[in-house]
Amino acid sequence: MSVFNYDSPVFKKKLLIRTGLVLSVFVIFIGVSFVQVELDKRSAFLSMYLLLSGVLILLLLKNYRRQLKVLEGAKVELDSSSLKQWNAKGQCMEFEFRDLESIEKDRFRGYERIILISKQGTYIPILNLENMDQFLSELEKKSGKKAKIFEEDTKVLSWKTLIAFLPSIGAAIAFGSGYWKEKQDALFIVFVANALLFLIYFPKDRMDTGYSARRRYIFILVVLLVALLARYFEWINFG
Repeated sequence: MSVFNYDSPVFKKKLLIRTGLVLSVFVIFIGVSFVQVELDKRSAFLSMYLLLSGVLILLLLKNYRRQLKVLEGAKVELDSSSLKQWNAKGQCMEFEFRDLESIEKDRFRGYERIILISKQGTYIPILNLENMDQFLSELEKKSGKKAKIFEEDTKVLSWKTLIAFLPSIGAAIAFGSGYWKEKQDALFIVFVANALLFLIYFPKDRMDTGYSARRRYIFILVVLLVALLARYFEWINFG
């Protein structure tokens, strides 16, 4: 029997990057808003957002620790006839190779991923193992199936992502420097519209992972965009 552990350092690194991005966006939002607040109200503004910052940091820290616990004790085992996935709670999911239809390998959110497709059409994804090449080699040998390789990647953080958000970055710089004289709502409209287009055209995973979540985010952004446009053009009096 061969045992493969998950690559905790890589997972921690990506988790820290995501957490840092959330904090960075929050700090930028506070900075842009702070500039627009009247001088006599800035103390109250900072007091309120310092409290919110504390709550946000506690939530992010709790989420960070919770996600790391997912990998504690988790592992994948291969024997001559089956694959076993153990989670942090000691629970095991076993898959018999006799039910295996095919194997695929690709990249998902920056991780190497191997997908086992059963004869019933179900997907069993395995990603972020320490020795992924060795795992795939043994999997192919013991299952008698050759993996099909896909080169596309659904990585979120890349140079393409930065380019996609150039309109928002440019609008923020222009607004913060005073070059753009529009109301602050115009800046939020650019941000929301940019995020909406990014979600719509973002590369979709072949397994449609997170598709329902994507639709929820798109719906929320559409509603927010309509509300911002209505307030900006004074279609509705928000008071």
